[in-house]
Amino acid sequence: MKAGSELQRRVASEADEPWLRQLFAQLRGLQPELLAACPQLLEQQWQLQRQVFASHYPDARTEVVLIDAEPVGALTWHEGAQAIRLLDIGLLERYRGQGLGERLLKALIGKADLQGKALELAVMRHNPALRLYQRLGFRALSGAEDAVQLQMRREPQSAA
Repeated sequence: MKAGSELQRRVASEADEPWLRQLFAQLRGLQPELLAACPQLLEQQWQLQRQVFASHYPDARTEVVLIDAEPVGALTWHEGAQAIRLLDIGLLERYRGQGLGERLLKALIGKADLQGKALELAVMRHNPALRLYQRLGFRALSGAEDAVQLQMRREPQSAA
């Protein structure tokens, strides 16, 4: 990210769907050659995620993350009565490792703290972001053991 660049978020629209599909593919390691040979693979996985979010979190909000008005990532979250659930977060590869994900998480943490709500998420055990989540105060939920992913929660912090 260049000095003086501005990080923004806006609600995703139908016009963003092609771009969001491509980000989805990149985040899941779906190589362009594979997608060219089997385009329905992306569509099936995309639709499955959308169905899961719609059935479990019907009011989820997807936002496009922008730097200088250019899309660089996406954030999907749901606000419940007791907690905010981070459903998906991802940045284009060239924008990772620059602290942008941390900035996005801290903004969501601030929202949760302001409302006195916990912030919850699931993360794959092998995901390097696990260390970031732990550093930001997320703890694995006991009784939610899974060989593949962790369910994590960050309790709200009161403003000092």
